[in-house]
Amino acid sequence: MNTRTAKLLLAILVLFLMLTVINVVVHIFKNDYVTETAVAVSASNAVSFKGVYIRDEQPIEYKGKGVISYAVDDGGRLSAGEIAAYVYNDEKQININEKIAEIDAEIAVLNKIQNPGTQEVDQPAYLAGLIENAYKNIIAYKEAGDLEKLRSEKEELVIYLSTMQYVTQEILNFSDKIASLKTERHNLESQQVDPIDTIPVPNSAYFVSYTDGYENILNFSKAETLTANEIRSVTDLYTGKLNSNSIGKIINGYTWKIAGVIEDPRDYFKDGKNIKLYFPSSGNTIDAVIEKVRPAETDNPNEKIIIIECSDMSYDFVQHRVETIEIQDEEYKGIRIPREAIIVKEMEIEKHNTETDTTELVKTGVRGVYIKQGEKVTFKLIDEIFQDEDYIVSRIRPESKYVQLYDDTIVSGVSVGGELE
Repeated sequence: MNTRTAKLLLAILVLFLMLTVINVVVHIFKNDYVTETAVAVSASNAVSFKGVYIRDEQPIEYKGKGVISYAVDDGGRLSAGEIAAYVYNDEKQININEKIAEIDAEIAVLNKIQNPGTQEVDQPAYLAGLIENAYKNIIAYKEAGDLEKLRSEKEELVIYLSTMQYVTQEILNFSDKIASLKTERHNLESQQVDPIDTIPVPNSAYFVSYTDGYENILNFSKAETLTANEIRSVTDLYTGKLNSNSIGKIINGYTWKIAGVIEDPRDYFKDGKNIKLYFPSSGNTIDAVIEKVRPAETDNPNEKIIIIECSDMSYDFVQHRVETIEIQDEEYKGIRIPREAIIVKEMEIEKHNTETDTTELVKTGVRGVYIKQGEKVTFKLIDEIFQDEDYIVSRIRPESKYVQLYDDTIVSGVSVGGELE
């Protein structure tokens, strides 16, 4: 080999080495792709809104004289002809009846506490925790102004404290206390008189001891035409004139409705969809179904009027006409995929032909993302189960052709048409 040939080969080798080094440097210091790691995520379509109660309500009137003593708690179910309230000449008889009821409740608690099984089950450490929780709840209910739950929690606290005294043998038994309460009850019974009148319900229904003026305004037929402004104008403090002869109302049927205005830009909530409703004021969660969703016809095109049907009834659900309610939709767990990473790509997929009972390859557009694996870029499918404004949730699937947890999804560097830039 002459010198000239050797020099030429050396030059070619140096050029090749330089190109190799440049290529490595470019790949190290220049990355055309911006990636985001696919991580596990939980998402749901929880929506909070102002809910307006709509029920088939009928006011109950009493035009006679006397004071009213209710025979059933709000939200209680009565059969046709059953007594909703008693009428007495004065407050004295009502106070006597209430005191007798309190004594009966206290006797029942004391008998429960000294039940032979109580000392074996309720240990001091466990009771101490219940006492602490009850005390915290009392403070919370007091600050929230929830007097009904405050009263109930106070009763629980008394039970826990008395049980603690009993199991630690500070008090051997409650026999003397029970005997004293029975004597007091007997004395009160001797002062009882029959009511001067009774107020029955005309048909089987739930009973509520007050009216708010909306009974004939917010009914089932009105729910079909309620506007967003009308829903927003409803308050717990009715400004119209109330019927002075009304002693309460009955709620007919087993179902009632809630109307509200929600923002639903993706039209996610549909007629007939099963949902759960959470009521922060009481802590209740109930099953419900969306009866109707229609445009709110306001300046905001994303606003919808939603009518929800419910069937659970209790004291808490008749204490308000309006309150904040939260729709707790199904929780979706999967892989978080940024919207900008999603590509629609033409691919051949297997499809079953029902007419010929054969499997054939069909070319169609499929949604997926490009995954960067070292220097290799691979297209993988997504199985969408939830979408938000910024991302979608893809179902976790074991097949390698689908996105897997911790894949590096390319969010830029891929064109809209699905080709690498």
